Amino acid sequence: IKEYHQKQVTTGYTCEKEPGVLLGQKVLPLERVGIYAPGGLASYPSTILMAAIPARIAGVDEIILCSPQRSGEINPLIAYATKLCTIDKFFRVGGAQAIAALSYGTETIPQVDKIVGPGNAYVACAKKLVFGQVDIDMVAGPSEVMIIADDLAIPAYIASDMLAQAEHDERASSIIVTTSEELAVDVAGAIALQLANMDTAQIARQALSKNGLVVIVRDIAEAVAIANDFAPEHLEIMAKNPRRLLGKIRNAGSVFLGDYSPEALGDYLAGANHILPTSGTARFASPLGVYSFTKRMSFLSFSQEAFRKLASATATLAQAEGLTAHANSVRIRTQHLREKRKESV
Repeated sequence: IKEYHQKQVTTGYTCEKEPGVLLGQKVLPLERVGIYAPGGLASYPSTILMAAIPARIAGVDEIILCSPQRSGEINPLIAYATKLCTIDKFFRVGGAQAIAALSYGTETIPQVDKIVGPGNAYVACAKKLVFGQVDIDMVAGPSEVMIIADDLAIPAYIASDMLAQAEHDERASSIIVTTSEELAVDVAGAIALQLANMDTAQIARQALSKNGLVVIVRDIAEAVAIANDFAPEHLEIMAKNPRRLLGKIRNAGSVFLGDYSPEALGDYLAGANHILPTSGTARFASPLGVYSFTKRMSFLSFSQEAFRKLASATATLAQAEGLTAHANSVRIRTQHLREKRKESV
C-alpha cells in the first residue's frame, strides 16, 4: 500500500513568465484528519491501512480514528492496525454521532479538517450533512461489482467474485455483463454450489436476490458501454485481451484485469486503495489517495513594472463588473506610482 501510494506524491510549482511576475502553487498536507472504520456487522482493519497510510505519506500532522467496538472490547486486529499506522488518537465510538463529534469537536474528541472512510447509511448521511463544516472523501453507498465476461471466462471465478461482493451487505450489488448466455447459466449454477458452503450465505443470498443482475449483450463493445454508463465501484474484466479493453473504460473506481485479478486482492494486498467511489460517482470521483489529504494554495508576486502593465486592463474589467472598489485598489496604486515618478524627476 505504501509503495503504491508514494507514487501519488505531488509538489507545487513556480512560474516566472516574465521579469517581475512570479506565480506558483504550494501543495500542503491537511493538519488533522478523522478516519471512520466500520465496526458493526464486521470490523475492517484494512480500511485503517487504506486511509492512514496515504495520509501519513501526504504529511498529515494528526490522525484521529473513530470505530465502534462490540461490547466495548477493542478488536485486536483494529488495535494492531492502529499501532501499525501510528494513529494519534482512537475513540471507540461509531455511527452518525462519531461523524458529528469529528466535525464539530467535543470535550474529548478534537475537530478535524476532513473525514474519510466508509460506514453504514447513517454514517453516509451524516457525512453528507457535515460537508462544508469539514471536507469528506465521498458519500459512500452500498458496495458493488460489475464483471464483464465473454465465453472464455471461468464461471466458478465469476460466481466467487459476485458472492465476495454480496457478502458485504444485503444492499450490495453483484452484476455480470456477458456476451454468452451459456456462461450466464453456468455462473448461476456455480453461485448455487458455492452458497452451500458459505458462512455468510444468508447475507449474500439476500443481496443477490435484491441486487444481483445478469445482462446479456451482443458484443464486448456493448458491455463496455454499459460499464461506462453504470460507473461501478469495482469493474472486473474476464475477457480476451482485458488490457486492450482498459483503454476504453472511462468510468470505474478500480478495474481488475483478467482471471487472476479478483477484487479481493484489491481489498487487501495489491496496494491500490479500496476506498472507492460508489453509486455511479466514479463518473467524477476518484479512489482515496495521497491527494485526498492535501490542499493547494496559490501565490503571486508582481513588481511595480509588472503591475503597471496590467493595471489599466484590470481596472477596466473591475469597473465593467460594477466593483468600483476593486478598480480603485488598482488605480490608487497607479496614481501613487505616477506621483513618485514626478517627484524623482
